[in-house]
Amino acid sequence: MEKIPYDIILDIQRKVNIVDIIAEYLPIERKGKNYFAICPFHDDHNPSMSISPEKQIYTCFVCGESGNVFNFVMNYEKISFKEAVSKVAQKAGVMLDVKVDDKPKVEDKNIKYYKMFDITNKYYQNNIRSSYGKKALKYLNDRKLDDETIKEFEIGLSMNDNNVSKLLVNKGYDINELVDIGLCGKNKNFTYDIFRNRIMFPLYDLDGRVVGFSGRIYNEEDDSKYVNSKESLIFKKGMLLYNYHKAMKYAREKHQIIIVEGFMDVIRLYTVGIKNVVASMGTAITKEHADLIRKLSKNVVLCFDGDKAGEKATISAIEALEKIGIEPKIIRLEDNLDPDDYIIKKGIDLYNNHLNNLMSVVSFRLDVNKTNTNFNDFNEVSNYIKSITKELEKIDDKVVYELTLKKISKETGVDVDTINDMVSKVPKKEKKIINKRITISKNKYDKAEEYLIYYMLRNKTAIELYRNKVSYLKNKKLSRIAMETLEFYEKNGYINLTDFTIYLEDKKELINEVLRIDDLKLPDDVSPGVIEDFIKTIDDGIIKDEINKIKEQIRTETNVAKKVVLLEKLSNLKKRECK
Repeated sequence: MEKIPYDIILDIQRKVNIVDIIAEYLPIERKGKNYFAICPFHDDHNPSMSISPEKQIYTCFVCGESGNVFNFVMNYEKISFKEAVSKVAQKAGVMLDVKVDDKPKVEDKNIKYYKMFDITNKYYQNNIRSSYGKKALKYLNDRKLDDETIKEFEIGLSMNDNNVSKLLVNKGYDINELVDIGLCGKNKNFTYDIFRNRIMFPLYDLDGRVVGFSGRIYNEEDDSKYVNSKESLIFKKGMLLYNYHKAMKYAREKHQIIIVEGFMDVIRLYTVGIKNVVASMGTAITKEHADLIRKLSKNVVLCFDGDKAGEKATISAIEALEKIGIEPKIIRLEDNLDPDDYIIKKGIDLYNNHLNNLMSVVSFRLDVNKTNTNFNDFNEVSNYIKSITKELEKIDDKVVYELTLKKISKETGVDVDTINDMVSKVPKKEKKIINKRITISKNKYDKAEEYLIYYMLRNKTAIELYRNKVSYLKNKKLSRIAMETLEFYEKNGYINLTDFTIYLEDKKELINEVLRIDDLKLPDDVSPGVIEDFIKTIDDGIIKDEINKIKEQIRTETNVAKKVVLLEKLSNLKKRECK
């Protein structure tokens, strides 16, 4: 396997900023001199991953995951170190004359399916631009979708024939596989297209590849408004969000992501300049959806249809997002309209008014409960207040709490103090305990080894003292780090934390340990004498272990001559210990 030279890797690293690279994957925010993000490597609810622009490293204070820009890309995308270097090189504008595909990618086995959809998608797009597509184009234009939008979202047209089946079979694709992925159907020996005489909307995976279609009627000849691709090896609704590949950029620019139900809602919002939007494509928000959303932004807006079904979907989405520590904002559109129809009928100004005056989860739940309560029935009023106390208990802001309390009191006629007393009786919800890294108590000998490594990562004096005076370190991981540090220094003539982590490439355990030790709160500058004291303590620990080992051998030895030799060794070790 061809290895990328260290000096080239280092040159690539120096041409990028780790903050900018991670910001392409995760929402980040600045706190002091560092940046923070929700850690993608464990079930993180609060930003616990720190990114240092000064050191060009990232560290999660909870799970301990850490490294440089290449380690992040490698771990996030689950690719090899070499592939990660290649990806970062592309972002840095560096041409690598190195073969990076050491092994076939996992998804390579599905390439034929992506090609089937790609060919079909291009065929549908050609249809809508042909003379056969005039009626469909008029329908879309009447729906206020211009040619630029039609092209942007690759909208096409399926014909009232079986040409997709014929086209793909002629290109050598297996008919049974075409049936499996939902492009074709089969009845005995007759093969037919699933989508016929419909406006076709391609559905994409997270990387922007077409993996399915939704076909809409436009000539009122079919009772089914939409026909959608069935789930397949490459198309699973619960794992995908429509427009995710395009929305990533805009969500990070706006620090906000809007979630709608249907792809037509996404397209409509695009036409009025709102591009930080994705759709769940009519399915409930799954845990996988929620995790994808969290990677875009922690500021989430739910804008589902304005009817009862949309209300139910909003409740479900809130619950899914709250489980991962996100409290979304809500838009509820009047007249039971979806975002597409709302903007067409009422205009973008009214929609933007909603977007600028978002509803909190508490306010949304208050409204839902209020709508379902008969305020002339005292029992229903009592149940209403009891349900609301669960929401009041979650409010940390005292001003918001008091205003909400007064609002409920005014609506129900129940005294503020009475409602407040009910809230105080609600048991506090237990906070989820996150398992932090276990800190093992260390003796002075263990600490001396760590302190020596700390200073070896900072100055050549410590490295030279290690080379000349240390026989070995008891901690095997620290011993490896010390030897790698010495080797790096002897090759390059200097020591630098970021460069050293790059030198370690994909040695994850060593990099994590290096960065943990680098985070120790020790003075940066110490005299050679202090470092020699650490080395003396390390030697004492080695002698102590040897003494204990010989004592145990003496205790079990039955041969008198051998026991005498052991006693002499023990005496000599004790003399060294006393020096």
